[in-house]
Amino acid sequence: MKKNVLVCLSMLLLVLALAACGTAETKPQSTSNNDKNAAVPQNEKASNENTTETRAYKHFFGETNIPLKPEKVVTLQYASHMLKVGLKPIGASSHLLETSDTDFDGIEDVGSADQINYEKIVSLEPDLIIAGDIEKDVYDKLTKIAPTVVVPWMDYDVFGHVEVIGDILNRQQEAAAWKVEFDEKIKTAKDEIIGKIGEGKTFAIYRVDPKEFYVYGVRNMGFTLYKALGLTPPALVQQEIEKDSNLWAVPISLEVLPDYDADYVFLTLLEGEDTTKRLDEIKESSLWKNLTAVKDKHIYDISMDTWLGYTPHDIEVQLQEAVQLLTQEK
Repeated sequence: MKKNVLVCLSMLLLVLALAACGTAETKPQSTSNNDKNAAVPQNEKASNENTTETRAYKHFFGETNIPLKPEKVVTLQYASHMLKVGLKPIGASSHLLETSDTDFDGIEDVGSADQINYEKIVSLEPDLIIAGDIEKDVYDKLTKIAPTVVVPWMDYDVFGHVEVIGDILNRQQEAAAWKVEFDEKIKTAKDEIIGKIGEGKTFAIYRVDPKEFYVYGVRNMGFTLYKALGLTPPALVQQEIEKDSNLWAVPISLEVLPDYDADYVFLTLLEGEDTTKRLDEIKESSLWKNLTAVKDKHIYDISMDTWLGYTPHDIEVQLQEAVQLLTQEK
């Protein structure tokens, strides 16, 4: 009897041992790819799935492999440009969101230019980050979150910015379509202006600061008048633009102000009592009173907040205001 029991126990132990060995050998094979992916964070899964759908893109800090068709993008500079090529960024720098334009609704704030909220960017799980002028250490931090492309602000005008952003996002057709649409708006605006004031007029933009006086070039405030509308600047400004196609402004002394005379003048000033006081003094001078635009009452006050902006959205607002100012009865 004992012998039979021992035999049975021996057989049972053998079966269990074989079963255990079978389990040990087959367990790794039973783990499917789906089971493995379940343990991978969602953004890493997406990255793994799209590893073949990338391309090398050359930019300021070298060459970076970026998604072939980015969809979740954070930008530190080019929110307006992204919107114009049909992709709303999931996050953008604070200063880009200081607008009442509903196009920007829903875009998450990722901090200011000098205090980037890296944790916020991480939480958004972007597949691409587009930055403007940043330092190398900032770039290195951003690349740890997602592929990062740097487009220096001063390398392009507004049209160039849209074209480059369209290329980065693989939305070249959308960028070209925006340009065609905007060119039509420009043509309509210019026809209205020339129809009202005639051909051959000159236009200047003066900026008064507490201790400086600037005549604008072709960037920022000057872009809408000179590059978009194709209006004529004072001769000396035109000479400087020919030297520098991205000319910001020319600082001048009041003694040479008559050399920058124009038929029409757009006037802006840095806010503050000191600036207002200085402008009042300038207006009392004979240099000012003898300007063509002053004598003809063709001086137009413009807001620096409105006209200093240099994005597609800003330019469209400036275009509308230019038409309104230059075609109104005075």
